Amino acid sequence: MRKKVFVLLAVLVLLAVAVIPAAAITWGELDEDDKYPNVGALVYVHPEHGLWQTCSGTLIDHKVFLTAGHCTALLEELMGAGDLSIEEIWVNFDQDALNEVTLLNVEAVITHPEYDNFADPSNPYDVGVLILSEPVTGNPAELPEDGFLDGLKKTGELRDEDNKWVGAKFTVVGYGGTLDWPPPDITYEDRRQVAESEFVALVPAQLHLSQHAVHDIGGTCFGDSGGPVFWTEEDGTKILVGITSWGDAQCVATGYYYRVDIPETLDFIEDVIANLP
Repeated sequence: MRKKVFVLLAVLVLLAVAVIPAAAITWGELDEDDKYPNVGALVYVHPEHGLWQTCSGTLIDHKVFLTAGHCTALLEELMGAGDLSIEEIWVNFDQDALNEVTLLNVEAVITHPEYDNFADPSNPYDVGVLILSEPVTGNPAELPEDGFLDGLKKTGELRDEDNKWVGAKFTVVGYGGTLDWPPPDITYEDRRQVAESEFVALVPAQLHLSQHAVHDIGGTCFGDSGGPVFWTEEDGTKILVGITSWGDAQCVATGYYYRVDIPETLDFIEDVIANLP
């Protein structure tokens, strides 16, 4: 699936639109202390490779797993073609994505109704959810209010007061590989990893973050799509503000994250939760 998504969207890079699904935490560290237990992996049965970790996501309700729309759309495509069944899709909140003992069954896959394979890169509606068969105990991630990031920008919290070239730090979490330096060697361990990325810009539908090994700034790459971006408040509260969406083809410079704090995402989530059985 990693390869399929990459090939599908690499064409856009040739058109000067670097829309590359992301999937591996780069220059980060393993979540060995289990600080992010509500971040999980999307796992399915690959026709050639067997049990396969493909995307990441976040528990936002006791039965709702938030991820990227291009992840859920591809699962729907595979199911529609008869190459995958709902019984062959799981979510795993274990630090090891392929731990078969902790796999959780899924009863539904839902993609944002306006997602259209990045037809409009300015707003790809890159959000989807998996509905778990059974509720999960534990604390779902805290969702932001509408316009939360705009508020941070207005109050100047996204830039260093003394050095406007330095952006605020956001935490990205996901499963997949680590990018060795020099790139492009990526080693996939299928383990939950954490890194800090630096703020670059905020646009209506996306949060733009920077990643650069020289400056010890981590980020995302192939294998981590759908994983969360957290903003940490002064009291330590972590707020889910973004969904890992795409970045540069080499995974060495930039990441774009679909905003959670916009009506397109919040209304979609509200509708999903309201219609749970």
